[in-house]
Amino acid sequence: MFRALSFALISSLILMFMISIPGTSYAISLKENTVINDNTIKLGDIFYGLKTNADKVLGPAPRPGHDMVLNARTLMKIAIALDLPWRPVNSSEYVVLSRAGTLIDHDMITEQIKAHLPEKGLNGHYDLTLGSGLAEMLLPPELPSSVEVTNINIMNDRGWFEATLVAPSKENPVKRIRVNGTLHKLIKIPVLSGALTKGTIIGQRDIEMVEIREQRLNHDVIVNPQNLIGLTPRRIIIAGKPIKTNDVKAPIIISRGDLITMTFNSGSLSLTAQGKALENGAKGDVIRVVNISSNKTIQGEVTNTKEIIVQTF
Repeated sequence: MFRALSFALISSLILMFMISIPGTSYAISLKENTVINDNTIKLGDIFYGLKTNADKVLGPAPRPGHDMVLNARTLMKIAIALDLPWRPVNSSEYVVLSRAGTLIDHDMITEQIKAHLPEKGLNGHYDLTLGSGLAEMLLPPELPSSVEVTNINIMNDRGWFEATLVAPSKENPVKRIRVNGTLHKLIKIPVLSGALTKGTIIGQRDIEMVEIREQRLNHDVIVNPQNLIGLTPRRIIIAGKPIKTNDVKAPIIISRGDLITMTFNSGSLSLTAQGKALENGAKGDVIRVVNISSNKTIQGEVTNTKEIIVQTF
């Protein structure tokens, strides 16, 4: 990311490009790319050909492992403030200052802590919220980008933890940091991979698994994907949203007026007859039907499309 650099020693000036300057006895030019090993930016990090003031400090260097870009406006301010015989030829000129160093960042630290949780009896997936403070470590550029946990304490009843980490390793603990924070157990739940509307039957291909924090899981959220297959939304369900039990229902597979097959089972005996549905029904529903032969109204359980199980004809 491009970041503007402000210097306390440089007053605010208006940039004017294509400025002609009188000839000088020596010429200076830009160092378009410079690697800085110090904590400060010096004039010699920006220009070639300086006769004096090459070690003049202009401001703080970028953090190790990061870059800073000085655009033509900033470079012009520096040249004018220090009376240098240089002006930008056009607005596209710039200098990139790269700070040498190895950065152990927030993500590396949290991943190392997660890797040690099973040692404390915490299996499964966890999310971490680190406490206030800067959770990173800066190492000399010649050292590897690695970090190890030397100690971790956990209070399971509160989900709180504290840990000590060293970098690049326990054998070479150049940097040490203590962090604390809160553990959040993650639970996998099924969600829809795309929005579905009422009447659409949910299949395995419509489902994907996502992780959410356990404390955000309501008691009525469906956690078993098999409990969704074959159901249909009561109303549109948005992709990626936790699905509650009252968001879905069994689809209607028998409609009022449908001609259906009634099946009566008793041991090895199985009899069938034709009937007419008097109600809508989903799989598992008990609905009223009329036996077409006897004109008798009975009840049966919907088992499949156009099929119910009855206890009597």
